[in-house]
Amino acid sequence: MSQSYKVLVNTGSLYLKIITNAVVTLISTRIALQALGVDSYGLYNLIAGVISLLAFFNGALMVSSQRFLSFAIGENNKRKLSEVFKISFIVHLLLALIVAISLKALQPFLFNGFLNIKPEMIEAAKRVFDIMILSSFVTILAIPYNAAINAREEMWFFSISEVIVALLKLGAAVYLLYATTDLLFIYTVLMLFAIAIGALIKYLWCIGRYIECRVKFRGRTDKTLFKEMFSFAGWNTLGSLAMVVRSQGIAVVLNLFFGTVVNAAYGVANQLNALVITFASTLTTVFTPMIVKARGEKDENKMLFVSIFSSKMSFMLSSMIAIPVLLFTPFILSLWLKEVPEYTINFCRIIVITFLIMQLYPGITRGLYAEGDIKWYQISISAILIMNIPIGYLLFVLKFPPVTILVTMAIAQFLTLVTTLYFAGKKINLMIKEFYINSVLKPIMIFLLVFLFGILCKGLSILDNNYIEFVVLSSITVVIYIFIYYKCVFNAKESRLMINLIDTIILKLKK
Repeated sequence: MSQSYKVLVNTGSLYLKIITNAVVTLISTRIALQALGVDSYGLYNLIAGVISLLAFFNGALMVSSQRFLSFAIGENNKRKLSEVFKISFIVHLLLALIVAISLKALQPFLFNGFLNIKPEMIEAAKRVFDIMILSSFVTILAIPYNAAINAREEMWFFSISEVIVALLKLGAAVYLLYATTDLLFIYTVLMLFAIAIGALIKYLWCIGRYIECRVKFRGRTDKTLFKEMFSFAGWNTLGSLAMVVRSQGIAVVLNLFFGTVVNAAYGVANQLNALVITFASTLTTVFTPMIVKARGEKDENKMLFVSIFSSKMSFMLSSMIAIPVLLFTPFILSLWLKEVPEYTINFCRIIVITFLIMQLYPGITRGLYAEGDIKWYQISISAILIMNIPIGYLLFVLKFPPVTILVTMAIAQFLTLVTTLYFAGKKINLMIKEFYINSVLKPIMIFLLVFLFGILCKGLSILDNNYIEFVVLSSITVVIYIFIYYKCVFNAKESRLMINLIDTIILKLKK
């Protein structure tokens, strides 16, 4: 299979998964919010946030495992590939046990006055917390298998398994319409069931298809490789911890000052943002193995090209969705939810803007990961991101409104962008000035120009029907945006690559 065709298959299958997940998320959130009520739904999101806060290394270890697997594939070293997976499995098993024990030990502290939960809901919260501990255990244990599928660039199967999980989660939400008691407990159990089924499917696929996934504990473990993987995972975990503290720590701080009702608004905002995130980050997922393999092959020029190109593509894909979302946030929320919690509109808009900043440089971050020396980079960005929580806490003490902490989040994300480009210039020889002009300033200016055009058209109120206005104006702004972005942001080599991909699609369709 050619590299271009592989990219197309992976991208297409992942986007099919995204569409399914988007529909499921929209329907599930509406049903869950309606069936559980604002307080119970807010409680669910609060506890899920606490679990994520403490099980922070899921995403970090996924990237770490995939990095070493892809590197070994790039080196064409089968023995090292098997050893990498074995070490990854051992590390994740130990970490899953440590997390489960740590979470259980923290339970008395969290539910004896720390979290702002109504007294009559404490027992229900404890039961939900216990089930989510099991969810975290299963999720962590499945990470090496997710990494193996991504490293082998068989995202189409990953998409199938995720679609199955999404449909099971939809079934969990629909079941709430027929249940009469213990709705929150039942919903949490069914969500655990969906996660476990997804993990089992990936496990069976990997041990049947990839020889390196058939873990054999006989023989000595490569201590040097173990140390290298553990060190990389440790520093990468620090950065992911900061991201989760930034995201889920905000939920905890909001809860302390404003209660579970505001947590419901924050939970809905994150659900909407997750749709944009998943759509845009798909391309990064597709290109990550290529970036790491290029580093394994010692082809720095190819690594930089793919890193920059994937960053430009990620911002284009995320911003073309963000434009209609930002223009029609109230309409989308009213169409989506029967009851829109207070603060949700502003929360949604600021979280989407923060995400757009993140999507200016995802390929550059992957380039730094491929290079491997990430210690001071992770320390620097972690310090920037975590500072958002104490600053937000102080602002709330000074009686600032809830939305303030999200504004500081957006500012911190921009500082992270600046820091990332600085390290990329030092570590992977990125031309920082050129990147700022072509991959930061140009995309932002084009986005603002088209967005302002959309605001102007919307203000004229030419169309009386809200549904028609949404479809027509969204279509017009997105088409204009893509055209200008393609002409002004992509260079000649990048344009040729896009044309080749389109030609490949046409040829495959003709067959």
